[in-house]
Amino acid sequence: MVLFHAELEKHHHSNGNGNGHSEPKEDPKDYSTFLNSRPAQLELDALELILKMCKSYPNIRFHIVHLSAAEAVPRIKSAREEGVSNLTVETCYHYLTLSSEDIPANATQYKCCPPIRSEANRKQICQALLDGVIDYVVSDHSPCIPELKKGDFMSAWGGVSGLGLGLSLLWTEFGKKVDIGRIMSWVSTIQAQQVGLQGQKGSIAKGMDADLVIFDPEAEYVVDQASPYLCTRPWLTDRNTCYSKTRSRRMSARP
Repeated sequence: MVLFHAELEKHHHSNGNGNGHSEPKEDPKDYSTFLNSRPAQLELDALELILKMCKSYPNIRFHIVHLSAAEAVPRIKSAREEGVSNLTVETCYHYLTLSSEDIPANATQYKCCPPIRSEANRKQICQALLDGVIDYVVSDHSPCIPELKKGDFMSAWGGVSGLGLGLSLLWTEFGKKVDIGRIMSWVSTIQAQQVGLQGQKGSIAKGMDADLVIFDPEAEYVVDQASPYLCTRPWLTDRNTCYSKTRSRRMSARP
């Protein structure tokens, strides 16, 4: 299986200088500066190249990691309708739950590539997951020491440390739309099948690995710097600006 970080600088774009960085006149502390430096067109150009490969090599499996641009969804859907069956697509917790409009200046904990886009984009990505155009969800877990998140949006480390919050985030966003089995398929069953572990991982049955998580679907908690889930990653959130309600989960596995 060939996996693609699907951003391709095929053409010079008006919102950057051609190498993934914004023009100096833009304030690097503003999230819009970073967002404009990585427009959706980069993902669309990459997608066109990947689809050509899918058609040229039908016996090879291709996979797009962490899709963020909703503009790519109709093209993926139409390609599958045209017979492309060797392409799978994933997205991430942060693209399903965060919006660019809510990111404060210099809140570099939100920097990741591809970038977190608009609220309208987020809703379309959520719908694409529900519709099955996007196959499953991953963390794209990218932790770092606090010092690497210092600076501005153009210089700080790019990545989100969201692994420990994934199930809570999905349950909060989708718990009233789908059952827990559908959510589990996004984070375990489909992924196990893709990498040939369907006889070992991804379901609760005799002979399978007992990878179990116990959580309270009704309890709620606030994610902030004092959260026990973030105690080793305090730069992930800002107590004054970044409150986010999610439903709670006990981080223990009990076979």
